[in-house]
Amino acid sequence: MPNNQTAIRSLPAEVLDGLRTLGDQVSVARRRRRQTQEEFATRMGVEVRTLRRLESGDPGVGLGVYASALWALGLLSKLLDLTAPAADDAGTSFEIDELPRRVRPSRPRF
Repeated sequence: MPNNQTAIRSLPAEVLDGLRTLGDQVSVARRRRRQTQEEFATRMGVEVRTLRRLESGDPGVGLGVYASALWALGLLSKLLDLTAPAADDAGTSFEIDELPRRVRPSRPRF
C-alpha cells in the first residue's frame, strides 16, 4: 500500500488543477464575506496554516477540512449534492442500459 506522499505525487494533473481552483474559489468566497484568514480558520476549527494550505490547493488537506470550509461559507449542501443519486448521470445511464427490452405480465399466484 503506497504511503500518503506517494499517492499525492501520483495524482493526475487534472486533480491538482482542480484542487488549486477549489482552493482559490474558497479564498474568493471568504474574502467576499470580508473575513480574514484568522477569523475564517477559527470558524472552521482549524489552524490558519491549514486554511492557507487549503486555499493554495495543497492535495494533503483532508476532505473534512474542505467540508468545514464549505460549511463555514454556507455551501455544504453543494458538496452533498455532488454524489446524490439524482445527480449521477453515469449511474442513471448504466441503469437504463440494464432495463429489460420487454416487460411481460406477471403470472397470477395461487
